[in-house]
Amino acid sequence: MEEGKLVSAQAGTPQGAVASPLLANIYLHYVFDLWADRWRKRHARGRVIIVRFADDIIIGFEHEGEARRFLVDMRQRMEKFGLSLHPDKPV
Repeated sequence: MEEGKLVSAQAGTPQGAVASPLLANIYLHYVFDLWADRWRKRHARGRVIIVRFADDIIIGFEHEGEARRFLVDMRQRMEKFGLSLHPDKPV
């Protein structure tokens, strides 16, 4: 719905559709989860906790420098798949 009118999606799945969280979980498992696990094993020296539900992600780092490096690397990773972090979201 846009401004009270039903609008058909031209690409992807409509916001709030049942398929959206399912597809996000499948897609992000390969794009983010597996990559983040590899990143943690290769680069992190401190503790890292990652919680993801559909396309919402919270990540905690023991060391600030690792958090900053992860953010840069994650942005690059997402761009490879045509994704980006919302500029208004806190980091």
